[in-house]
Amino acid sequence: MALTSFDAQLITPDWPAPPSVVAYTTTRQAGVSEGRYAGLNVGMHVGDNPQAVAANRALLPMAQRITWLDQVHKNGCVRLPAKSLQADASVSRNRLHWCAVMTADCVPILLCDKQGTEVAAIHAGWKGLEQQIIASTVTSLVAKPVDIMAWIGPAICLQHYQVDASLAARFEHLENAVRPDTVAGKFCLDLPKIAQMQLLNAGVTKIYHSQLCTYSDPDRFYSHRYAQHHQNAPTGRMVSVIGLA
Repeated sequence: MALTSFDAQLITPDWPAPPSVVAYTTTRQAGVSEGRYAGLNVGMHVGDNPQAVAANRALLPMAQRITWLDQVHKNGCVRLPAKSLQADASVSRNRLHWCAVMTADCVPILLCDKQGTEVAAIHAGWKGLEQQIIASTVTSLVAKPVDIMAWIGPAICLQHYQVDASLAARFEHLENAVRPDTVAGKFCLDLPKIAQMQLLNAGVTKIYHSQLCTYSDPDRFYSHRYAQHHQNAPTGRMVSVIGLA
């Protein structure tokens, strides 16, 4: 696929995917959205000008192939093309239908098989992780887990994801996924680490990380929690895309 000047604004996974696999995550840089959404907001559901969002989406590489899900923070996974797109993950073996998930702190996970014939994208917030969205997606693939590689994209990191005791208790059985916060009665939750552990539990061992925190770099990323903390919510969304060229 030919590169354009816009591609310099994208994050591409550092992983040994086959040449037939195209994958990227957007940032908030470039784009035409204004105000609190300034930049490349691709979320139609956050209150931004729909015309601006449509213009931003049109900038994306192979925009016409991207399937936009109606994400609901559950564990549903659909195989593209699909009649219903109410899901938080999608799988495709079709070159004309690319998988995509929007995030602004939740964990985007991209999957492909080593043969380069199948891809998937997962939106994993704490609700999806608790409901095993990763296992649900891995079992939806034709490829065996041993033949799958995964990339964990930009998401909020442990030190910036403060939660209460009741939410922390849902994941305290996972080693090093929760730690006490400096504020009494509060805890920090490591969503990317939970995603990694669930990938491993699903049999996926080839895991690669962006090591990027959405909260820590507000000029580059949209972060729902950063926007809340700075009285600038709602905010925009990035998208993580994967498809077969």
